[in-house]
Amino acid sequence: MNQLLPNIDHVVVLMLENRSFDNIFGGLYPPGPGFFGLTGRESNYNPASPGIGTWSVWQASPSSTTGNIPFPDPGEEFVDMNTQLFGTGSPSNCPSPTMGGFAANYARQPNSRYWPGYPSVPPIPKNIMQYFTQGSIPWSYALAKTYAVSDVWYAAAPVQTISNRTFVHTGTASKLPGTNQSRVNNGDYTAGLSFKNIVEGDFKPPVTDTTIFELLDNAYPANKAPGCSDSSIREAKLNWKVYYHDAPLSALCSYVYANWCLDTIYGGNVYRYHEHFSSETNFEYDIRNGILPTYSFIEPAYTSVDYTANCNHPGGAIPDPLDLNAQNFPPPINVDNGEKLLAEIYATLAKYPQVFDRTLLIVTYDEHGGLYDHMKPGSAVSPFAPAVTNFNYDRTGVRVPAILINPRIATKVFRPADGKKATGTCGSFMTQLDHTSIIKTLCLQFGLAAPPTPRAAAAPTLAGAVKAPTDAAHEPARDVLAAAALAAAERRAAVRDIGKSARIRAWFGQRVEDGFPGDHLNNAVFATFALGWHGRLRATSYPLREIVDLDADAENALHTIDVRDTGGLLAVLNTPDGLSLLNSVTNNDALRIRDWADQAELLRVPGIVGDDAYLLVAAGVRSRADLAQQAGADLHARVTEVAAKLGVVDFQLDAEVTKRWVAAAADPVRGGGDR
Repeated sequence: MNQLLPNIDHVVVLMLENRSFDNIFGGLYPPGPGFFGLTGRESNYNPASPGIGTWSVWQASPSSTTGNIPFPDPGEEFVDMNTQLFGTGSPSNCPSPTMGGFAANYARQPNSRYWPGYPSVPPIPKNIMQYFTQGSIPWSYALAKTYAVSDVWYAAAPVQTISNRTFVHTGTASKLPGTNQSRVNNGDYTAGLSFKNIVEGDFKPPVTDTTIFELLDNAYPANKAPGCSDSSIREAKLNWKVYYHDAPLSALCSYVYANWCLDTIYGGNVYRYHEHFSSETNFEYDIRNGILPTYSFIEPAYTSVDYTANCNHPGGAIPDPLDLNAQNFPPPINVDNGEKLLAEIYATLAKYPQVFDRTLLIVTYDEHGGLYDHMKPGSAVSPFAPAVTNFNYDRTGVRVPAILINPRIATKVFRPADGKKATGTCGSFMTQLDHTSIIKTLCLQFGLAAPPTPRAAAAPTLAGAVKAPTDAAHEPARDVLAAAALAAAERRAAVRDIGKSARIRAWFGQRVEDGFPGDHLNNAVFATFALGWHGRLRATSYPLREIVDLDADAENALHTIDVRDTGGLLAVLNTPDGLSLLNSVTNNDALRIRDWADQAELLRVPGIVGDDAYLLVAAGVRSRADLAQQAGADLHARVTEVAAKLGVVDFQLDAEVTKRWVAAAADPVRGGGDR
């Protein structure tokens, strides 16, 4: 096969959230024909109160709060983006962007609380014009300078997150069912979803269009994922995987959802990124074992409910479950955490040079999120034929950051050489890089079927980005490697938060509205997060990290004898020499190992996760049979007392939860049996 990118067997995409190119990389290099950066003279004028004035681009000095700018969250709906680009929410046909409405639009966004208990703060127009220095985002700068940045990569469309993320998977924004209208705002994807159905495991993904994942499976059926199972299966290299933190938004696509084993731990294509105490992620596990997929898509943590949000989306980190369309609760999301994720992914690849050499890592952002960019977006080929009756997606969104990483990247600033001349309703134009370029590149690189939409078929590719394998390799970005090692060590040494599961359960328990009306991204995040969380509550076998006092060293030791989950631990312990084997491998005494086994058995009861099992054992409940004999109210009091003695902060366990545990333990079907 004559490959578009020589020697590349794997493509990995990390898609972050809501930053414009200028906001991240406007100061990367001096501006000029070779790099479309900022001069420092670019400005917006806001003609009316609040915030009247001329606001020029500027750079904040690095500090612990610089990464929170801007706060509150800018406007992202279609009408907001039109205002930012054209100065009006309803531009005429074939409008010419002025790029002059960002400050005015931001000044009219709602106030938000910066920290709990503090008064709300208004949007400050100048903050929409801020762009980061290298001191604020050191690892993005380091990787962009070591490898390549593209200064002509545009969001697929001037719309919100879900449309742009759907574009990267399907080459289209998708249509509203039963209509000839496109989906535009986030609410077009989540309207009609039911929280009650999600809890019960009945979910109908809104996007049924053909995905790049399906094209890969069709081309290479031997590498399709096996079915779902709680029993360890022989793992092989798959065509694709989605690695997620809290909410796999990719599961809004029906093909992804159909291949997500959300209540078992083996099979399928969708996996949590972090699933171990140790520094090893599922992403690294696959690389180390030679099973990195052909195509990997990594989703960050969108909220700080389960992880620390590292998506780089401006605004608060905690959605309000009572009003998913309200401004998020504090703390603010800080780009420092996105920098750590970026460094970690890079360092994971660099740790395995032979794999890294054959991998292209693409780091980009789904949309500009309302932040200023000075480059005018242009026309694009519509994905719809015939045209839809509302927005036809015949223009791109605002520029977004894009870094191309491989040891043999060919240029410092990548611009495509294979754009095509196209004709639209507003005349002729050259097609430009956007998110569908990923689909087009994958189709040509791996000999897949034709791209699924006219937009993807017309997109430029990443041809020319990687040199021949005989050319000299770039030296690795050693400062990024050092930062990643520090972050991994911090995570490994972190004390387990044994109240987290109770808080997550209580957070979901606040939701009283069944539907998901409104256009805020939180609707989709909450829905897909809930799918994973409630699937986890139905599971009967778990990764070893669910055993709270089984630490990273013990986990690594158990991996050496191929014990990777709670079911495997119980299976070994039930063999004649199991206890002595576990003792010798982990160097832990029999009492500690029995504690692990008791927690593993309790985890077989639906509704119980790791923190719960640990607290139950601490409260004297050491088996499913023992749990079935408990009185729910009394058990609740004992678990709450144990949590207080252990110093668990803000413990929020409802008495109805313990009653459900007892009922599930007494039910031989729901109790898990010997699955």
